Amino acid sequence: MLRRALCLLPLLAAAACATPAPAPAPAPPRRTPPASLSERVRQEPWITRFWAQLSRAQRRRVLARLARRDPPVRTAEDAAPLWDALGLPERDTLLYGPPPAAARPNGNSAAGPALRPLA
Repeated sequence: MLRRALCLLPLLAAAACATPAPAPAPAPPRRTPPASLSERVRQEPWITRFWAQLSRAQRRRVLARLARRDPPVRTAEDAAPLWDALGLPERDTLLYGPPPAAARPNGNSAAGPALRPLA
C-alpha cells in the first residue's frame, strides 16, 4: 500500500504542474478624452453646476485643483465664489488641463496666438 502511494506521488506532482495558469483578466478599455468642450459637458455634466449643487467628491476634486493654482485656494468658502464665477472653458482647463492644439477652435498652440508675418 505504501509503495502504491509513493508510486502515485510523482504522477500527482506532474499533473499539478501540467495545469495551465489562468490567463490574466483583460484590462478595461480606456475612455478616450473628449475632443471638444461640448463633448466633455455631455460626458461630465456636473462641470456646468454651481458649487452648491456639486457632490462632496466633486467639491474635493475642484478644491484640490484650486489648491494647485497661484495663489492657492485652501477652503471651500473661498472656492465657492471662484468656481461659480468661472466660465465653462476655464472650468474645463482647471479640471482637465489645456486642450490639445488640434481641439482648439483657432488651432493655436498653448504658447499663445500664432505670429503673422510682416508685410
